[in-house]
Amino acid sequence: MAYRLLKTMLFSSIFVLVLGCWTIAGTAIAEGPSFDCSKASGSIEELICKDKELSSLDHELAGVYAEAIKIATSEHPPVLKAEQRGWIKGRNDCWKSKNPRNCTANAYRLRIAELQARYRLVSANGPIWYFCNDDPRDEVVVTFFQTNPPTLIAERSDQVSLMYLQPSGSGSKYQGRNKSFWEHQGEAKIVWGYGSPEMICSKRPSAAQLSSNVGAADFPLPLADLPVVDMERVDPAEYEAASDFAAGGAAPLDIVLKIVGAFEGSTQHIIQENEGRETPSVSRITVLRDGLMDDSVRGVRWDIPLEKTAENVWKIMEVWRSWRCWRGKETNMFTSKLCP
Repeated sequence: MAYRLLKTMLFSSIFVLVLGCWTIAGTAIAEGPSFDCSKASGSIEELICKDKELSSLDHELAGVYAEAIKIATSEHPPVLKAEQRGWIKGRNDCWKSKNPRNCTANAYRLRIAELQARYRLVSANGPIWYFCNDDPRDEVVVTFFQTNPPTLIAERSDQVSLMYLQPSGSGSKYQGRNKSFWEHQGEAKIVWGYGSPEMICSKRPSAAQLSSNVGAADFPLPLADLPVVDMERVDPAEYEAASDFAAGGAAPLDIVLKIVGAFEGSTQHIIQENEGRETPSVSRITVLRDGLMDDSVRGVRWDIPLEKTAENVWKIMEVWRSWRCWRGKETNMFTSKLCP
C-alpha cells in the first residue's frame, strides 16, 4: 500500500472542541480499556474503567495509535510519542469540565480522527488545490478524510492545519486551531490565522481546462505535477556518507534527508511510497524543493529508491536529480540541463 508523508508535521497541541451533536455509534464494546485499571490514576481514568463506551473508545485509539506509530518511525524528528503523552494529560483534565464524560468521549474521538488523517489510515479525497483572492500564487492545498467526525488537512506555504467538520446550515464548514474552511456552492471561504481576513478561494481548473482556456502562467501546476524532461544519475561518491548512515540501520526518510541536505527555500514537499504496509521492503522517496535562494536554480527534484537487504537494513539503490530554473525555457519543468 502506498501512502504519503507531508513535508513537515507542524501540528501544535491537540485542538479540543466539544461536539455535542456527534453521536458515538458502531463501536464494539470492550471489557475494559487498554490500560491496567488497577493502576488507574485520577477520576477520568477511573471513569473510563467503569464506562463500557469509553473503554471501547480507549481500545479503538490504542489500535489507531499502534498503526500510526509504525509510520511515525520515519518522522524527522519523532514527535508522536511526546504528543500522545500530552494528549493523555489533556484527556485527564476533563475532570474540570461540566460534563467530564462527554469531554472524555469527544477527546477520544477527535484524537482518533486526527491520527487517522495525519497518518493516512483511512480513505481520502485529494489533494485539491484552491486559489485565493484571485491570485494563483496564493494557494491552499486541501485533503479530505473519511474519519468520524470528518476531517481535512490544509497546507498553505509552510503551514499545515488539521480541521474538523462542524454543524452547518449550508455547505461544509471545518474548524481548526485559528483556521477555518467553509465550502458552499463551489466557492471556499478560508480564514488562515487568528484575526486574519477571510479569503475567497476557488478550485484549481482541471488539466483539460488549463490546456484549453488559460495559460500556465495564470494557473501554475503544483510541484508534483510539473513535467520531468530528464534526470541525471548522481555519482554514488556524492552520497557515500548517506550510504554509511543507511548501513547503520537508519530509516528511509532519514537517509534521504542526509542525501539532499539542508533546505533553504520557500517550499518543500516529500512524497514517500512504500511497498508492503506491515514490513515494507521497498521505499521510493521524492523530494521537491522550490523558491531556492539561488539566482539561477529555482528548484530541485530528487527521486531516490531504497530496498531492504537480507540484513534488514535499507540500501540506497540509486539517486536521480533534476533542476528547475528561474529563467529560460525550463521554468515550468524539471531537467538535467544547467540553468542559465
